[in-house]
Amino acid sequence: MNLYNEIIAKLFSSVHSIDEKDVYSLIEFPPKEDQGDRAIACFRWAKEKKKSPQDLAKDFASQLQKLPLPKEITKIEAQGGYVNFFFNDELLAQKVLTSVFQNPDTFEKVSMSSPLRVVIEFSSPNIAKPFSIGHLRSTNLGACLSRIYAFMGYEVTRINHLGDWGTQFGKLITAYRRWGNAQMLDENPILSLFTLYVRFHDEEKNDPTLTTEAREAFSQLEKGDESAKELWDWFRNLTMKELDSIYTRLGVEFDHLWGESFYIDQLPSLLTTLEKKGISEISEGATIVNLKKENMSVAVLQKGDESSLYITRDLAAAIYRYKEFDFYKMLYVVGSEQSLHFQQLFKILSMAGYSFYDRCNHVAFGQITFGSEKMSTRKGNVVFLQDVLARAEEKALSIIKEKNPTLENAVDISKDVALGAILFADISAKRIKNVKFAWDDILSFEGETGPYLQYSYVRTKSLLKKHDQPISLPNDFSIYKEREEKKLIRTLSQFIFSLEKVVAENEPFYLGQYLISVTKDFNRFYQSVRILDAPENTLCARMLLVFATSCVLQTGLQLLGIPAPEKM
Repeated sequence: MNLYNEIIAKLFSSVHSIDEKDVYSLIEFPPKEDQGDRAIACFRWAKEKKKSPQDLAKDFASQLQKLPLPKEITKIEAQGGYVNFFFNDELLAQKVLTSVFQNPDTFEKVSMSSPLRVVIEFSSPNIAKPFSIGHLRSTNLGACLSRIYAFMGYEVTRINHLGDWGTQFGKLITAYRRWGNAQMLDENPILSLFTLYVRFHDEEKNDPTLTTEAREAFSQLEKGDESAKELWDWFRNLTMKELDSIYTRLGVEFDHLWGESFYIDQLPSLLTTLEKKGISEISEGATIVNLKKENMSVAVLQKGDESSLYITRDLAAAIYRYKEFDFYKMLYVVGSEQSLHFQQLFKILSMAGYSFYDRCNHVAFGQITFGSEKMSTRKGNVVFLQDVLARAEEKALSIIKEKNPTLENAVDISKDVALGAILFADISAKRIKNVKFAWDDILSFEGETGPYLQYSYVRTKSLLKKHDQPISLPNDFSIYKEREEKKLIRTLSQFIFSLEKVVAENEPFYLGQYLISVTKDFNRFYQSVRILDAPENTLCARMLLVFATSCVLQTGLQLLGIPAPEKM
């Protein structure tokens, strides 16, 4: 809980010349129970102090031990290169369980007197292409971060930067004019548009006139040609209907659907500004920014035919968003393959004198695969999200029927389990790593999976239903004497700290791992102590612990966008 970290930060800063906020950011959770409840590593100061981390830890611990300790802390000691802090078990239980009991839905939700604005750009699929499993990572990671930042008291603005502009529309318009018709789009709009796009790339290899024709079609679109604009509007509207159903299924919402086309009118003044500041130059008819001195390649802002590029539209978007929101931070949840693009984007903003450039962060991530080949729209071997969900639901239903043949609403529950499996698998490793889906692994009810979390939550609800009595606070919190009880309370106390780590590193993985820890500790507690048949006082105390676990799991699952079914 925040209070404990604040106490430690204040204590430590009193014996070491470091700001309390900096100390707070260094607090860790020891991996073993005998190492205390919190720890501070001393390795970072070893060189400065010309001492080993072990000796430094002993020095700091010795100084801290001489201070009058607050009632919340019973012991401070050095172990290795760490200073470890041990909490008063009774007071910790009282603070954690009372907090959940009094505010079961928002027990640790943070409020700011003047909330800081965080803009998060995520999902951003391309218009006229199916929503693939490749889009899931940006959508899921961005949605998780949006919920967690909001829970932590930030004012969050969610933007879907739709890929609704660019040379691909010249290709699509050309493909439709050559091979498409209204009937095929009426029957299956997105798949038909996708098929046309793939066919264009197949035919282009042997027909160079297609490239020229597509370039001209996009140039017409940028200049406002009515025929091209009409097709573009049609393709965009068809895609948005498809996307709406997918976002509803995923439980994802946006504040603004501002695609690349939203910023087109702002490009002429942007290009003029960059030219006047001496940042851009003309090279072979194109407008560029030469970033070779910054150890980056040249950034092309406008082609010789005056058509704009992705980076130009991103520059306009960043400037517009800062004027509109005066953000504290802006996150771009986009794949790691775009790292150079964002390095160039932030550097050009800096060169142009936009001081907010250092508030912009590329939240990069790896790919999702089902095998060794990277997914590519152009090759036509895309794995569609709808197909993945359908397959996961089919497998989940089969598992549920095997485990609980008489379960009511099994089909609906299988959808929740399937979605939970996919969403949790996505954040089960740090985002920069590639994620490989293996059905048997991600749908397992055991191990570190979404269904395992959901099943454990169901277990808490089942216990509460069987108990069927009001939950109450014990008169004496020293009643929690068993090791498994104390371990679970200790883990529950770490909830808000796990969210602080998510925000510090834009890494939902930390919340996922925290919930796994809660679940493991709860299941050890469930298997090790008597609950429903315990003596009255013990029963009430343990049901409060079950209730607290249920609340933490439910809130954590909600923040990850994972359904929390009450039966499985």
